[in-house]
Parts: sequence; C-alpha cells; structure tokens
Amino acid sequence: MKVCCRAPGKVIWFGEHFVVLGKPAIASAIDLYARVCISSSQHTIIESRDKNLVYRYSRDKEPPKTLKPFKQIVDYVLDSNIVEKLRSFHAVIESDIPIAAGLGSSAATSVAFTAALLKYHGLEPSHKLVSRIAFEAERIVHKKPSGIDNTIATYGGFIYYRGGFMKRVDVDWREDYTLLIVDTGRERSTGFVVKKVLDRYSKWESVMEKIYGVAEEITSRALELLVKGDLEGIGELMNICHGLLVSLGISTYEIESIVHTALDSGAIGAKITGAGLGGSVMVLAKRGCVDDLVKKLSLLSPRIILVKPVSKGFIIEEK
Repeated sequence: MKVCCRAPGKVIWFGEHFVVLGKPAIASAIDLYARVCISSSQHTIIESRDKNLVYRYSRDKEPPKTLKPFKQIVDYVLDSNIVEKLRSFHAVIESDIPIAAGLGSSAATSVAFTAALLKYHGLEPSHKLVSRIAFEAERIVHKKPSGIDNTIATYGGFIYYRGGFMKRVDVDWREDYTLLIVDTGRERSTGFVVKKVLDRYSKWESVMEKIYGVAEEITSRALELLVKGDLEGIGELMNICHGLLVSLGISTYEIESIVHTALDSGAIGAKITGAGLGGSVMVLAKRGCVDDLVKKLSLLSPRIILVKPVSKGFIIEEK
C-alpha cells in the first residue's frame, strides 16, 4: 500500500506577527506544494529527499533537527491513541516550497505527513484533526506558532484567522493580476524573529499597542476589499502594512531594496510576508508589468516565483 498527500504553501497578506498577540490575519494558500508518500516497510523510516536525511524511527532516538517535527507527529498520534499500533512505514518527504522563506514550508510538510500517516493507518483524516496534529509539530519549528500556517495548509483558500477562529473568505481571484514571491536569499529562524518582536512589544508596550491596533484596522478593511475584488485597494493596504512591519524591526536592506524596486517598477503593492529579517517579499502586480518586474528584481533576488492562490488544502492520493 502507498499513500501520497500534498499540501500547499501560503502567503500572509495581512497580520503576520500581530496575529501572535490575538490580532486578525488574512492568508491564502498558493500553488507551491509539499508532498509526502508513505509506503509499507519492514522498519519505520522518515526520509527528507530535499535535505538528504534518513531517520529510523524510535521513541528513544532523537532524529536530525530537520526531521524532529515528523517524529513529534508520530509520537503524538501514538500518545493520543489516535492509532492503537504503529504500522511500519517508509515516508518520503519532498517540497517545492522554499525553506525559511516565509511561505509555510514546515506547516505544509507537517500537514501532508499527518494526513498521509492517518490514511495509511486506515483512518479518514478530518481537516480538524490534521490541523491540530500539525500544530504540535509547528511548536518545534516556531516555538510559539499562531496556528495560521497549519490552518492554511490544511484548508486552503483565503482565510481570515484570529486566535484559533477561522473563517473562509470567498475571493474571486482576477487572472489579470499575479503574485510574485521574491526571495531575499537570507534564511532565518521564525522562532527567533517572533521572540525579537515580542521583546520589543514588552519594552514599548504602550506604543506597540497602538501599532497593533492600526494593524487590526488594516486587516478588517482588507477583508472588505477582498470580498469586493478590489485588488488595487489591497495593494495600497499592503504598502501601509509593510510600514507597520518595518516598525517591528523585522525589515532588512535586502527587503527594502526589493520593495522599493518593485513599487518603482509598476507593482501595486509589496510587503514582507512571513516573519521577516530575510525570507520573502510578496509583490502584487498587473500581468502586464511582470516581465519588467522580473527583469529588475532578478538583480536583487536569487529566486523569483510567480504564484496564484488555490482553493484547496491537503489532497490525498492512494496508489
């Protein structure tokens, strides 16, 4: 028996970092995917093709750091009696989603692994259960995750998210617009950046409360505009939101160079997506501007990916 599952990456349109302290965020799944295939095996093996790592599972043996979330998932499934007994398997993990780039790579792999593992054991993986288990794995990667990444990878589409509450948003994506994901070329630890922002909040709480309040208002207005299909307005709010993220201390020279070059080259909006201090910048533009944008941004970025939102979360394939 072989079970394969894919789960999408994500971009956060509004609310990153602010969501950690209970403010709302809007995110969407994008057409970059993590894939996990689980097949029968004499021993339980977890393999990352991208990292060229192989781990033979044991309750008492620690895996390489990259594979710790997957051991956590297996441990959680056993400890919670979700499966009575582990059937030996060989899991192969692959991903198109750039790592440490703010695109939800860890959540997508955790969701795909969880859903495939449950299906392999004869269970029908519900979205709620998959998201909950993947969230436990996200704790290892991000220390204090908001829950938005595993939610998006599980359910797909556009999601309004606040403190565990999720609402799908019906957005009629216009094909004359596109998203560019522009890699800064700098990896960073999301957990480290989240802690840095929370430390700044603690130090300047009365000031930061006001910034977080503005961020909440921006997300609320963005929700209205997305429902209306007003992507020009969304672009303007992206630019305002980026300024707030700069005030959190998570921008860099590379990020600002990309943002300003994009806007000077005809983009409607450009902002940090994800934790910041590296990772990626998301750029919203009309399709007619794409060639010029790619040409100019290629001088600043090692990788530019054109993506679009997708409506589905994880998808299981039995082979």
